[in-house]
Amino acid sequence: MIKSTHIRNFKNIRSADIDLERLTVFVGANAVGKSSVLEVVQHCTAAAGDDPAKYFRFERHCDWLYTRGGSGDLTLECDTTAGKYGISASIAEVPDYSRQQPEDIGTWVWSFATTPSDDQRRFAAIGAAAPVMFLKLNATQIAKESYSESVKPRLEFDGSRLASVLAFLKLTDDSAFEKIQETMRQFVPQFRRIRIQRRGIRKEETEYIRIEEEAVPRRSIRSYLGEALLFDFANAQNIPARAVSEGTLLLLGLLTVLHGPEPPNVLLMDDIDQGLHPLAQRKLLQVLEQMLAEYPKLQVLATSHSPYLLDGLRPEQVRCMTTDPEGYTVVNKLGDHPEFAKWQDEMAPGEMWSMFGEKWMPRKGVDP
Repeated sequence: MIKSTHIRNFKNIRSADIDLERLTVFVGANAVGKSSVLEVVQHCTAAAGDDPAKYFRFERHCDWLYTRGGSGDLTLECDTTAGKYGISASIAEVPDYSRQQPEDIGTWVWSFATTPSDDQRRFAAIGAAAPVMFLKLNATQIAKESYSESVKPRLEFDGSRLASVLAFLKLTDDSAFEKIQETMRQFVPQFRRIRIQRRGIRKEETEYIRIEEEAVPRRSIRSYLGEALLFDFANAQNIPARAVSEGTLLLLGLLTVLHGPEPPNVLLMDDIDQGLHPLAQRKLLQVLEQMLAEYPKLQVLATSHSPYLLDGLRPEQVRCMTTDPEGYTVVNKLGDHPEFAKWQDEMAPGEMWSMFGEKWMPRKGVDP
């Protein structure tokens, strides 16, 4: 489990130290940095477990990540139950003797470091969090027919390839497949079952042919054998996925991740309430609580704009976010509200957030 994350100079987060629960939801207006916090956990875990320079691919890749007007290193760190791990990126001018003009002999490059430098300690700390999965589910992608060249299909962050993953799960772990269907029936009373149909899929691909000394691209159509999802409801059968509601598809994607062949230890969910009715949002929290009880290593970090969803949370699970006058992110616990003790027994978290918003939060930026 990740107990906290420490961020310096990442996008509009100039400086933030954020305590985390096993289920933590970030709320606030658009463009205040909610998704950026989830990205920090994703980037930090992936880069610290590999070569950061290789992870970021190009030396200048950090240019768009670094806080405008920031000073010092870009630093991302996660503190887990097994220790800390993190990365830092610094930019410096180094000689470039290929330049012709004397005044242009320098060039700016990024250099990276991991913490701790001891690989054994760092990997032990990463092991308390990884695998990490970032989800921003898209109903259109979920509904598409799919195929996979891998023996074990992998669900993409937007829900792509769901049909192939469910087909694999049906063949290899029917009890998990049935558990997904049982949970779906709790959320969608008219839902009965999922059918998987084998179907030919045509895909446009680009191949290169050599004409004399030049490689010339040529488009072609190839056919693959894949899978499509069909739904049975109380009053209709064999409904194609594209005709099913957005909320039903998003829920199916989430449940497949939680019950799938490779469930994450840390699940990062952007817009967790997307497409869900207020009552379904409360049920979703109940499912997540059940999953947290069933899988002791699971942690869920999510963003939301819904006071209805917050009403199903405890105050300590809510992080409020806003920006200061300079546009930098400010993060506080809901329980940090100066009158929290007065109102905590009178209002649910969603009611409190709806009434007070983020105007009570400190508005002054903090230098790193």
